[in-house]
Parts: sequence; C-alpha cells; structure tokens
Amino acid sequence: MSFYVTVAGKYVNEKRLDMIANNLANSLTAGFKASRPVFDVVSSTADGSGTQALLKNVYVNLSDSYIDFSDASLVESGAVLDLAILGNGFFSVLTPEGMRYTRNGQFMLDKTGRLVTMTGQPVMGKGGEITINVTDGKAISIESDGSIYLGKDLVDIVKVTEFKNINDLKPVSKSNFINTGNDPGDVPKVYSVKQGAYESSNVNVVREMVDLIHTMRAFECYTKIDQMFSDINQKVTDLAKF
Repeated sequence: MSFYVTVAGKYVNEKRLDMIANNLANSLTAGFKASRPVFDVVSSTADGSGTQALLKNVYVNLSDSYIDFSDASLVESGAVLDLAILGNGFFSVLTPEGMRYTRNGQFMLDKTGRLVTMTGQPVMGKGGEITINVTDGKAISIESDGSIYLGKDLVDIVKVTEFKNINDLKPVSKSNFINTGNDPGDVPKVYSVKQGAYESSNVNVVREMVDLIHTMRAFECYTKIDQMFSDINQKVTDLAKF
C-alpha cells in the first residue's frame, strides 16, 4: 500500500511542478493562458473472501489538466497595430500547420505589408490574409468592430472567432491554440477590439509561487514517507534473518 501512495504522490507533484514552472516561465508572454491540474482519488479493491470487497490501495492521481481562459489585464502599448479583444473570441492566425487561435494581439507588418504576429504568422481577416499598403500621409486606424482603415479606405475586418466549447481549444505553443472539436467557430455576439493595447498573460505570479511552495513540500513529505517505509521494510527483513 505504501508503494502506491508514495510513488503516485511524487509523480503527481512532479507533474504539478512542471505546470507551475511552465506558467511562471510564461508570466510575461502576451496572451498566455495558465494550465491547471485536475486531481482525483483512485482506489483499487480486492475480493479477499469472495463475498466482501476489501479496500486495497487508495492514492491520488493527476487525471487531467485544463486551461484557465480567464481574461488577463491589458497593456496599453500605444502601438498602432497592437490589438486586444474585449470580451470573448480569439484572433485567427495562419501557420504552416494550419489555422491557430490566439489572444496575443501584438502584431506588425512584414516586408510585403501583411499583418502578422511577432513570429511572422499572417493574421486573418474576413477576406483572408490582411495586407496594408501603407502610403505617405495615410494613418492606420482600427475600429471597435475590427475594421481596419488606411486613411478613409476600408482595408479589411480582423477575424475574431468564438467557440461554443472552449475546452476544445488545446495549446500548441506559448499563446497559440488549436481547435480539436468539430465546431468551426463563429463571430462573438458581443465583443470589441481595442487598438493600441494587447492582452497580457493571466498567470498570477503570487499564486504560482504559493502553489510551488506547497508542491515542493508535498513532494518532500512523500519522499520522507517513502524512506520511512523503506527503513521499516529493511528492519523487518533483518529480523527475519534471525
């Protein structure tokens, strides 16, 4: 019984530590969403007498994890092409692996005038890839509905997509998500786009540090218990030799 409890306990806390470390490492990554563990208690039984099931092992298990999609605070950058979504929805970006979705609105123009992410992935508009041919004297302005204007000319409308089951979105990079469900997504009923700002990470550093301390202490406790049982087993073995 001690073997299941201590091994499972250390394993769970190792995985929990990995999540905390990843969250802390991305605490300054725009649009990053923190991961959270899901624990449950696992028990196995054995029917020793044939009439009554006897409890054999009870231990904690890391059954799953989920993404905390809660909104993060906005950073007022003042950059013309930085965008933040107020409300639900994700920006759509095209990668070599296919369409991805993000809350990271730090955008720029590449050499060809395409609106892209900081890693060069094209940002999608309702008409496809967005190209802004900047000319002298014409300023870029972006309205709350995502409409991009160059001077008085409408260029395109930034595509914002919402999914009925947000849990279908799985992380594939620091701030990009892939849709694993069958829902193609739709435009949110209520949202607005803010120019000159972007959404920061929703990682709460203080919370993560507290969780880190608890996790490390829990791991140490399981290690000490494991050592205690090991010492007991050794003493029993030594006594059996006499």
